Amino acid sequence: MTYTNIMSISLITNSSNSTDDDGCMLVNTTQNVIITGAYNGIPQTLILNLVSWTFLIALFTVLRRTAWNYGRMALVQRTKSRWTNLFYRGGDGDALVNRRRSADEVHNIDEGFFTWLPAVFRLTREQVLAKCGPDAVHYLSFQRHAITLMFIVTLVSIGLILPINFQGTNLNVDSSTFSRTTLSNLNGRSSWLWVHTLISISFLPISVLIMRRCTGRKPVPTSMTGTIMITNISKADRTENTIRAYFANNFPHIQIVDLRLAYNINMLNEVQEKKDMVTEALIYTDSYFKKSGKRITVKPTWCGPELDALEYYSNEEKRLKDEAKRCRAMVLNDPLGIAFLTLPSYQLAEHVISNFSLHYGWVLSHATNPSDIIWENLSVQPGVWYLKAIVVNVFLFIVLFFLTTPAIIVNLFNTMVAKPDSLGKISTVIFEFLPTLLLWTMAAVMPAIVAFSDKFLSHWTKSQQNYSIMTKTVSFLLLMTLILPSLGLASAEAFLRWTIDHDNSMRWDCVFLPDKGAFFVNYVITSGLIGTALELIRFPELFLYVWYLLQSKSKAEKSYVKRAILYEFPFGVHYAWSIAIFSITMVYSLACPLISPFGLMYMMLKHVGDKHNLYFAYGPSDMSGVGGGRIHATAVRLIRVSVLLLLVNMAAWAGLRAGFEARTIILIMASIVAFGTFLLLSPFPSCTPPAPLQEESSIRFPEYVAPALTKPIDSPPSSTPTTPDYGASSPVTTHSYSPGPINI
Repeated sequence: MTYTNIMSISLITNSSNSTDDDGCMLVNTTQNVIITGAYNGIPQTLILNLVSWTFLIALFTVLRRTAWNYGRMALVQRTKSRWTNLFYRGGDGDALVNRRRSADEVHNIDEGFFTWLPAVFRLTREQVLAKCGPDAVHYLSFQRHAITLMFIVTLVSIGLILPINFQGTNLNVDSSTFSRTTLSNLNGRSSWLWVHTLISISFLPISVLIMRRCTGRKPVPTSMTGTIMITNISKADRTENTIRAYFANNFPHIQIVDLRLAYNINMLNEVQEKKDMVTEALIYTDSYFKKSGKRITVKPTWCGPELDALEYYSNEEKRLKDEAKRCRAMVLNDPLGIAFLTLPSYQLAEHVISNFSLHYGWVLSHATNPSDIIWENLSVQPGVWYLKAIVVNVFLFIVLFFLTTPAIIVNLFNTMVAKPDSLGKISTVIFEFLPTLLLWTMAAVMPAIVAFSDKFLSHWTKSQQNYSIMTKTVSFLLLMTLILPSLGLASAEAFLRWTIDHDNSMRWDCVFLPDKGAFFVNYVITSGLIGTALELIRFPELFLYVWYLLQSKSKAEKSYVKRAILYEFPFGVHYAWSIAIFSITMVYSLACPLISPFGLMYMMLKHVGDKHNLYFAYGPSDMSGVGGGRIHATAVRLIRVSVLLLLVNMAAWAGLRAGFEARTIILIMASIVAFGTFLLLSPFPSCTPPAPLQEESSIRFPEYVAPALTKPIDSPPSSTPTTPDYGASSPVTTHSYSPGPINI
């Protein structure tokens, strides 16, 4: 491969070299660069991604077809030992076998190679609600509305903005150059830019109307009972009699339905999990011996001798039962400073909270659903939690700050003046594909780091944990994939030269040039094809499963291991991914119109992949308790923020290229109005309706008890889940749609 000379942007104005005042013209600096090709390598990147996507989908389909067993994970493992059975099964193991399945659901689950794809499209909202919970329904609804908005943006960008950009003559380049399609091809004072201005402003009401429909019907329980969470209870008051007496004296006309204290169940939970695994292995070993007459051996340690499994698991079960009884006795004698007080209705709970007089520092609040509580984390004191949060978040920021630099380094390396001759042998395609693949890899690692760090923080509820993961992941993703590349790709080299040589003056009007937006197009292509295919295969969970299997002492433990890795869908991470790619596409939809169809492709492929994983690969989830829906509401708000970022980007470009003129003033005013409307006033919609009520006789009150305390120690592990619908630790109500909006 030979180096070719390309046109590069002159960001530095030397005192002896004048530049064009009408815009940042491209100047031939005769630099030798590696990355060449029409449209800045977009066709090459698309071809590489299509080939990779086809291979990954074929791999997923083969694995899924090989492992298909109608979702009967743990039961089938005893007769079919392929490791793929766990991973690409059609449901959540034994839970799906024992759940209510309609004829349509059975019809949707097929054994064919590619029949999983039409099965995903045939899934109805009611099936997803019954199988996956209300959070899955709202997440998929959010994606559908975002796809609708992105479809409109794509039509406008390709049908109207692209021809306008293409007919410009500011850059004086041929039609095979990517810059020809961008906003930089128009003169900074061109009258055609009014079209961009009006369209960017029109996206405001369009996004509000479309996303408001997403928030207009919120999935909530049809009956919300009034449970109050009481925290900060002193040790002297941590008895049911004391708490009942206080509320009986201060609220004598209100009936107390139930009162439960919370306990530190961490040690008990670990012992019971070990006991369940041993008991299930004992049942398997005994059944295997009766059927085959052969004994299974177990290896307690890697280098130790092999023992008879039946004898080993019998002794272990007896030991763990005794240990569990001791742990339970210790737990019940030392309650935490937390209690759950259940009243007949939500309104009565609201009345008690609003009229509560301070009693020894007690703090009252509405309790979320039992399914939303992470019982193991209730033992973490608030002071310890805040200390951990400060340390973890500071460390996280430092790590991820350095994680955002590789993409900029690769792109700066791309435009180096002097390069070793050996680099001339490297394919152009590799250097076009490498930056976006590197950035996507870093962006894929980053949410995993955020999620792991947030689990270490020990949030009390799943909704709070997912919300924290979503907000931090969105912030870091936008910083990594949008903000820093936007500045770095055009200005890092110039900024470096400016800091070294102060005789040169910075051309700030050249910093935000969108003709380098091919990098973002390539990144969205990589995320849409390779990224969504890898989400279907779920390699991280697969590696974790293999690791657990390697740690198992015998094959009798494998069925338990296969059920133990059934996780809930990580809404926080997936919301963040969708919002980040949507924001990148929206911000550059007018500056680089070619990014829009690939952003739409990403949203559509991700919707199909997430719908499959929600129904067939992950366990059910329910975070929609009293006052719930915070994560869903924030996701909708962040979609509107992406439109605000578009306005800010257009205003900055207009101000730097054309100065302080009418178009710039209008864009600045529109940005201010959008900021105040979306983030401060928040009138779309403005209130949360009262909780729906049922007749008192039909209400099923949830029990706020940790699952570890409700399960009898002497009972064998059930083939059904230890928790009822949606992972709750107690009976919960059926779910339907309420016409009330979420409070945005």
